Amino acid sequence: MKSASASKGIAFLLSAAILACFIGASSHKASAADPIVIGTTVSETGSYAEVGKYALQGYQLYVNQINAHGGWLGRQLQLKVYDDASDPATSVTEYQKLVQQDHVNLIVGPYSSAITAAVANIADQYKMPMISPEVASVGPFKRNLKYIFQGTATSDRYVYGAIQIAKQYGYKRIALTGEDTAFPKSIASAVPDMAKAAGLDVVFSELYPHNASDYTAIVQKIKQSNPDVVLAISYFPDSVGIIRALKQANVTPKELFFTIGPAEPNFAKEVGADAQGVLFASNWSSELKTKGNAEFAKAFKAAFGVDADYHSAQNYAAMQVLGAAIASVKSLDNDKIRDYMATHEVDTVCGTYHVDSTGMQTGYDSLTDQWQGGKQLVVYPSKWAQAKLITPYAWAK
Repeated sequence: MKSASASKGIAFLLSAAILACFIGASSHKASAADPIVIGTTVSETGSYAEVGKYALQGYQLYVNQINAHGGWLGRQLQLKVYDDASDPATSVTEYQKLVQQDHVNLIVGPYSSAITAAVANIADQYKMPMISPEVASVGPFKRNLKYIFQGTATSDRYVYGAIQIAKQYGYKRIALTGEDTAFPKSIASAVPDMAKAAGLDVVFSELYPHNASDYTAIVQKIKQSNPDVVLAISYFPDSVGIIRALKQANVTPKELFFTIGPAEPNFAKEVGADAQGVLFASNWSSELKTKGNAEFAKAFKAAFGVDADYHSAQNYAAMQVLGAAIASVKSLDNDKIRDYMATHEVDTVCGTYHVDSTGMQTGYDSLTDQWQGGKQLVVYPSKWAQAKLITPYAWAK
């Protein structure tokens, strides 16, 4: 027998819109034996694998929870997942396979802006709406595509907090680097104007190749620029590589900010005490007072044995939006689902989903977190802050 608290948690996690699917299941008995197949690719191997696993787990948790309560439209859900090996071309091939050979009912987005940008045209080509929780870049939404929707905060918001913190503490000189792919490039292009508006100077700006493994040369250039702030638009492996190279070269910035690499729980295990004081971008916290968020965080830890990260939450939230659309239109009609996603707000664990006429996200906020005492704590903006900022940054001894 379930406890009252457990029942309450389920009620939070399953929105009223999703419950409508269960109530209306009797009208879909003819196809009840067939699962609703949702196709995607995820970076299970390659340079994005560390983060990709969290993204996939967000999808998996939602599917498992919904299946335990009757599925959608009286049908169970089935995830059809291919490993894109962190490669855009591979992802395109696999999405084509999902649509043309596997005949999936629905598709959802892959991990990373670069891979999403590559597969975005497939959604329009087959008129299949694709909510994409891992595309922070705004590039795909400037291509007049009608079937792709952004399920995360836009990339320019990722570094806003870091720049405002630098302004507040009088840190003037910024060294900017990152991977030469879609997501980092979209942020890098926004930084100069953002920095200028805050009265800061970008004294160094250079990107490194995808899958780079040696950061010695670029770190030496950063050192020569004598920055107050090192701002690295990096994923997990390059964040680890850069921080090690910075310490070895004795670069001593007052502010050390990475975009998303340190958001992964394993970051502190990799770099040890040097994680203390590192700033990074995040689009979710277990402390957010969004609908069902505490229950989501608890359920994720119970299911996978680790704490959720913001990728997990974004992918879970994307499924919440898709479920709300299906509950509303009471069918798998792609055009009706597309119209719902384009015009409706949906309360999710990440906040309120809402997009503009291009499909670009306007509802979600980006947060600035900091590693403090082995924990990831929000320090900006103040309305979400869980701790006071530690500054300046100092290497562990």
